[in-house]
Amino acid sequence: MTQYRQVPTFEQPLRTGEHTTTSWYRYFQAHDLGQPPSAEQAITGLASPFIYTAPHKGNLIVSGGTVSSISYSRSGTFYSTGQTSGVFNLALNDQLKIVFSVVPTVIFAPT
Repeated sequence: MTQYRQVPTFEQPLRTGEHTTTSWYRYFQAHDLGQPPSAEQAITGLASPFIYTAPHKGNLIVSGGTVSSISYSRSGTFYSTGQTSGVFNLALNDQLKIVFSVVPTVIFAPT
């Protein structure tokens, strides 16, 4: 039985009956294995209220500190998340506003 969702090898053609290709090998390998585009980044120099704008899609992790509110915006209007910590999935240019009295730990993990 043919398995369609497996990482291709160097010897495997992209389509049956065609020549093999190595130029796409690493792309498909990273895509199928879920390899992240880069390492997570600690966000420093926070002052309340802090607004983070995502440079590309990823997850913003907010933990610790004394956070009173976290709000989300895609259009310029901020909406309360009802949370004071957690993992927030962001797309390119999405914003998260964090209001705090003691600085939390904020990490951005690209996806």
